[in-house]
Amino acid sequence: MGELKNKPIGVLDSGLGGLTLVRELERLLPHESIVYFGDNANCPFGNRPKSEILGLSFAMLNFLKQQDVKIAAIACNTISVLIEELSKPCDFPVVSIIEAASKFVAGMKLKQVGIVATEFTIKQGLYETLIRNQHPHTQVYGQSSRTLAALIDAGNFTDPATKAEVESLVSTLRQARPELKHIVLGCTHYPIVLDLFEQAAADISFINPAQAQAEAVKTLLLDRGLLADGSADSKPASLDIFTSGEKAQYEAALKKLEISRPAAVQIRKI
Repeated sequence: MGELKNKPIGVLDSGLGGLTLVRELERLLPHESIVYFGDNANCPFGNRPKSEILGLSFAMLNFLKQQDVKIAAIACNTISVLIEELSKPCDFPVVSIIEAASKFVAGMKLKQVGIVATEFTIKQGLYETLIRNQHPHTQVYGQSSRTLAALIDAGNFTDPATKAEVESLVSTLRQARPELKHIVLGCTHYPIVLDLFEQAAADISFINPAQAQAEAVKTLLLDRGLLADGSADSKPASLDIFTSGEKAQYEAALKKLEISRPAAVQIRKI
């Protein structure tokens, strides 16, 4: 069991957005090593058909299996919509960001909540289904963007185009539902530019699903006795990042998110 405890946590995402989960895991589980794969070459996934999303996601899960992970966290909301199909062939547990975030939001017992995400995530409606299954009185309103994830994935964290898309996304949702006070950032890329969201609507509470998912990963590891204990004979926690795209965006995102653990970024095609 001790050897199994020291295996890494796997994180997969359509691009660099899952680094928002890495930040939360680093804070919550400082002794855990992390292997990350971001498929930047094919980002964003949210504008693709289901068959393509499944194929790309299975490729990432197979890569993480080769890295001998003890658990995989699907940081991408678009991919998490397909959790049931993706987790079946895996011989390690798989944690969905949507399931974790929906449980958290349902526990808030809100009258209404907004979701901003990719087209695929909004169209599938899984957030609404899961939240209302647990708290039927919460009304869920979604608004999608075709471009914001791609803008952020390209490293455009402060560009006018990114700021304009954030403002448009929030204002469109608020115009339809002016009474909204809580909005879920339903794409892991979005918390990277949380500052832009807060500038666009200072009176809104923006919910970062990565925090709930990190807690869900910790709970599962505890339940299964797989939590790394940081004992003297264990290796220091590491962060290995693999991407099908370019390194520069990751370096910029790591800096912006203030991820302190040294990270080796490697280009890997799958």
